[in-house]
Amino acid sequence: MNTTRIWKVLGILALAAFVGSILWSMWVDTLQPLVREGDSQAVAFHLVGLPLILVGVGIFVYGGFVFVRDTFGSFGNEKLLQNVAVIRTKPSRKEVTAAQWQNVRFLWQAWKPGLAWLALGFLLIAAGGFLINL
Repeated sequence: MNTTRIWKVLGILALAAFVGSILWSMWVDTLQPLVREGDSQAVAFHLVGLPLILVGVGIFVYGGFVFVRDTFGSFGNEKLLQNVAVIRTKPSRKEVTAAQWQNVRFLWQAWKPGLAWLALGFLLIAAGGFLINL
């Protein structure tokens, strides 16, 4: 087995242990007391809300990864780097402003996918939080 494969397997096992510990905590600390109380409506809301929160957190983390990856990836854009040189040398206010706005557009294109994932994760976390607090 090569080193990369070992790290991948270890990462998957660590992630499984992490998610398993969260699920165990949900069962022991949240769901069992509700079941003992006989509050079936709260149990139902928690059975939907807690996984929503967990999935939302995963999507939010993935969105952060995409955001950072695509931001750094945009610095391979030759025109963006040329604009940075223009901004640093400050030939004229008009050229600097045009270069800045063009770079904002390049970065916005890089940021949109990550921001969409972040927003989806946030919405799932908010929906799950709303459900478990009903």
